[in-house]
Amino acid sequence: MILSKTGVNRPVFTIMLFLAIFLFGIISYLMLPKDVFPEIELPALTVSTVYPGASAEEVEEHVTAELEEVLAGTGNLINMTSESKDNVSFITLQFDWDTNLEEVMGTVRDFINLKERDLPDGAETPVVMRVDTDMFPVLIYGVNAVENFDNLGRIIDDKVINALNRAPGVGALINMGEPRSEIKIDIDPYKQKAYNLSINQIAQAVKSENVTVPAGNIVAGKSDLSVTTPGDFKSLFDISNTLITLHDGKPVRLSDIALITRGLKEADEVARINSRNGVGIFVMKQSGANTLEVVEAVRKEMENIMPVLPEDVSVEELMDNSELVVVSIDNLFRTIFFAAIFVIIVVLIFLREIRSSLIIIITIPFSLIVAFIYMYFAGFTVNIFSLLSIAIAIGMVIDNAIVVLENITRHIENGVSPKQAAIFGTREMGLAITAATLTTIAIFVPLLFMSGVVGIIFKQLAVLTAVTLLASLFTALFLTPMLSSKLIKKQNKNNSSYFFRISESFFNSIESFYVKLLNFAVYHKTVVISIVILVFATSLYLTKYIGTDYIPVFDAGDVSTVVETRIDASSEETLKITNQIEDIFREEIPELRSLYSITGQSREGILGSVGFREGRNITTVFGRLVLPEERDRSSEEIAEIIRKRIGEIPEVEVYTTTGGSLISAAILGNISPIEIKVTGHNLDLINEVALDVESRLRQMRNINNIESTVDRGKPELRVILDKDKAASVGLNTAMASMQIRHSLYGADGGTVNFEGENIPINIRYPEHYRNSVDNVQNIMLSTLTGTTVPLGLVSKIEEGIGRLEIRREMRQRVAYISADAYGISLGEAANLVNEELDKMDVPEGIGVEIGGQVTEQQEAFGDMYIIFIIGLILVFMVMASQFESLKNPFIIIFTIPLSITGVILAFLVTGLTLSVVTFLGVIMLIGIVVNNGIVLVDYTNLLIKRDVPFIEAVIQAGRNRLRPVLMTSFTTILAMIPMALSTGIGSEIWSPLGVTVIGGLMVSTLFTLVFIPVLYVVFNK
Repeated sequence: MILSKTGVNRPVFTIMLFLAIFLFGIISYLMLPKDVFPEIELPALTVSTVYPGASAEEVEEHVTAELEEVLAGTGNLINMTSESKDNVSFITLQFDWDTNLEEVMGTVRDFINLKERDLPDGAETPVVMRVDTDMFPVLIYGVNAVENFDNLGRIIDDKVINALNRAPGVGALINMGEPRSEIKIDIDPYKQKAYNLSINQIAQAVKSENVTVPAGNIVAGKSDLSVTTPGDFKSLFDISNTLITLHDGKPVRLSDIALITRGLKEADEVARINSRNGVGIFVMKQSGANTLEVVEAVRKEMENIMPVLPEDVSVEELMDNSELVVVSIDNLFRTIFFAAIFVIIVVLIFLREIRSSLIIIITIPFSLIVAFIYMYFAGFTVNIFSLLSIAIAIGMVIDNAIVVLENITRHIENGVSPKQAAIFGTREMGLAITAATLTTIAIFVPLLFMSGVVGIIFKQLAVLTAVTLLASLFTALFLTPMLSSKLIKKQNKNNSSYFFRISESFFNSIESFYVKLLNFAVYHKTVVISIVILVFATSLYLTKYIGTDYIPVFDAGDVSTVVETRIDASSEETLKITNQIEDIFREEIPELRSLYSITGQSREGILGSVGFREGRNITTVFGRLVLPEERDRSSEEIAEIIRKRIGEIPEVEVYTTTGGSLISAAILGNISPIEIKVTGHNLDLINEVALDVESRLRQMRNINNIESTVDRGKPELRVILDKDKAASVGLNTAMASMQIRHSLYGADGGTVNFEGENIPINIRYPEHYRNSVDNVQNIMLSTLTGTTVPLGLVSKIEEGIGRLEIRREMRQRVAYISADAYGISLGEAANLVNEELDKMDVPEGIGVEIGGQVTEQQEAFGDMYIIFIIGLILVFMVMASQFESLKNPFIIIFTIPLSITGVILAFLVTGLTLSVVTFLGVIMLIGIVVNNGIVLVDYTNLLIKRDVPFIEAVIQAGRNRLRPVLMTSFTTILAMIPMALSTGIGSEIWSPLGVTVIGGLMVSTLFTLVFIPVLYVVFNK
């Protein structure tokens, strides 16, 4: 081959080339951004619209339905879901994975612009957001204050937010729970009536007085002077002195009819940091930015900010995503390091010669470092999946070099000169190792066509593993022969070490035993084949004891609980429950590092936009634990204890508690393991069926964390306008509704700038005039005739039950019931739930189906079954091309069922389930286990071509290839042991993969050494 000949004849060039590769690899690694997961941009957009003061039904009717009407026509749309609740509407659009989101966003905005004129006057402009991993905060800070708490919002804006925005890589900053000032204008309804004023008239008067109008320019001599009429409010006195109207020729000022004060807005959300009211600052990074660099830059800015903050203001770091990045990557690097050590030990044990071992060991860094060069130019990040590809490949990158070196050494021992042996020995095995490498790579190619989150995650792994294996092939054909020609000499066995003689005797005894076993096998083919079939059939029977799961959740030390109290609870009442839950966290979790909570509903629905539930009766408590290696309990075990304690609180009606990783949950879309969807048009009937489903799930022992979106309704007052009476006094429905809204929710009076802070002006009735049914009846309405009448004169007020939230899917109302599997696999839980759903008598027009991670798992498994079959075909095609035969590949393909037997046994011993990760291990085995068969069959064919008798060729090929086969298998197996035994953050992802490969390769290797030669004899009679 040209590579081996060039390498041997030009050693200096070869060394320089590989040193250059190594240098560029190091530089690439240092420049690569680091993260936990690959950058994932989900093909989804969220349209959020704030409609202050509106009920869920009003939001659905006037905002959600209107926008859904036009958004349903967006191209490549596969699903549209919406959530309408008090004050806010969320519409989520899901598209095909190959959709160009830039183009779609433009289309969505155009559609919204067309419909915006039809939205209510009080509704704010809809905001379109992408859904990707960059939405998850890289840092969360908690800010507290004592004396300065009322001014905390302004302090944060002026001294924290502006500074942090300057930090390189910061994309967005979101504040939660900050106190905000407002100018409260509390209207006295009796004085309002006396002067026949409406709140809208008052608001317009305030806005009209609070303006500065440019009047133009004048030329005075040589000067050009601008003329303005400044009228901006400068103080509360200016506001209170505002002229509202004239009464009997006398001016009526705002202070005559209202009380004007500066205070805090009524908060519907409260953020608590370690049981004290405070503000949460969520720091998001820019797309593609390096998480570690962004966190470091933000921390440096925060160090500069701290000295300029008031003394009573404290800042605490509540969540640091960079720790997850650093710890998980360090954990995986440690795994790779030990894997490399194990590989080196195997090489030393088998070769027992320093020079030969050194040649193989040098292969490792030069093969692996190429992956970082490719990652840099491909725009990848260093994450657990890109590093996992290196961990997977580390045991395989030396396989080619081992085969080449062993063949070169054998020729040198037969008296060929090192140079000629290096070239000839490499050429002799070149096609075999190329085919073996291509068969392994072939199995990764179909992974590139997987869709969904799983496809994005595994794409980097597939590509980088393939790149690494190609680099190892290049190294084996180029560097290995050059080093062999310089370092390998014919050994004088008389001068060999005592260890070499003892170990050689041991290996010889293994070879002798193997030859005897092989002799027996080829002459008792029926017995061998029967045993293999029996073992395989038994293993298939045992699969019924193996469960199935989706993607393992790793323990990042996050424990969170979402608790719902009675429907009509206020934020203040819910906050009392928050206190109790925070006490439980502190009592039950000595491993707690930080504790924070968000109670109520954010005005913009920020929590809802990232997958959490929120509302005035809902609280979310987050706990951050110490690292897994610093505690004896998993976060899920801790979450189970918290779950039981929260269940003892009588005021708690619905709750879920989870432990694991918030970021991994967010990346998976915060999809529950089990999610049952109830659809239809009749909302009452939907809720009835959904409550039945919820009740059935609560009776199932292995199902917990049950939560539903069933709207149990909330108490509300309904103002029924008597249109005849209203018309008789000069009122219509629109006028009455808007004035009621202004009286209770408030009218916008503009803003006023005090000391550099823009403070909104809110005009409405004071609290004691809007806290009872009688007060609502006494709301004064201004009529077209210029008079005012009380609301009770033209209407009646009824108490009823309103909607808390209304969910829709593809413009059809829907209810979701979500749950987790407890103590059983996801597949087992899904079967139990389906059995229970089959017992239900579902009314006509109502649909009930199971979804959540169950559906995602089924889709992923469906893709992986196809990939398994395609991979099998590709491997067969590569081998057929190599052997120029269909028979030999057919023989070798029987190594794969044997590997599946090993996987099944490994699952039973370790208690693993078939998940997306372990399924990937099964697919990988297709390309790995056939290599041993290729080596055996290829060498047997070679001996037969040299006129060695048939049976003797089979046995001699087995004996000569035994050590390379065992060596390559053991390097891969031992390289996987650190992965399989790994603990700590992220190990839940790669540990099952290691166990799968070890089990499959171990059993396959042992059976292959006997079974493949037997099949070769059977098919070549």
